[in-house]
Amino acid sequence: MSDDSSQSLQTSEKPVLILVGICGLVLIGTMLFQRFTRPFLDIRELQVPQANSQGAMSDITKLMKQIETNPEDVHALRSLGTAFMRMEAWDKALLFWDRVLAITPNSSMALNQKGVCQFQKQAYPGAAATFSQLLEVDPSNAYALFNLGVLNLHFLGNVQEGEAYLQRILAMENVSQEILRAVEQELASPSEQDDQGSEKTP
Repeated sequence: MSDDSSQSLQTSEKPVLILVGICGLVLIGTMLFQRFTRPFLDIRELQVPQANSQGAMSDITKLMKQIETNPEDVHALRSLGTAFMRMEAWDKALLFWDRVLAITPNSSMALNQKGVCQFQKQAYPGAAATFSQLLEVDPSNAYALFNLGVLNLHFLGNVQEGEAYLQRILAMENVSQEILRAVEQELASPSEQDDQGSEKTP
């Protein structure tokens, strides 16, 4: 083969290699995106209008006036916490969930939502502490177990502890199919620690 032919062949291979490399990066990016954008199960029980609408902002203003008049209006505080979560204003939402918990320390919903806000702020140890507190209040809370499983598996590096939390859900009765599917998916997929080449202890 002539030098010109060899050079031509090498040149034609470069776009293929570049394309393969790009596809690989896209695949990895997609997997990481899925991991960091849908890792938690949260509860938003209160019906609060969408935060982008003019009516929703008006409702938020009314709720703020309510708590000015009555700082311990738990329903208004919960509604504001939920509304700011919809806006992804995690710091503001945390303020209201903390105020709810100051009045009702054992509120399962407030503890769960506080933990979700902490997770969204990447305060992973704090989120784990909050979900552990929720588990003390409600030992059979599948949301707390699942979220602790995800935190330990993928964000705190405690693989065995994370799997143990998820296995507890599988042993429970009357668990929703949504949660069971999420648990099975987590247990079937390798943890972030495994993806980085760490070996599990036998």
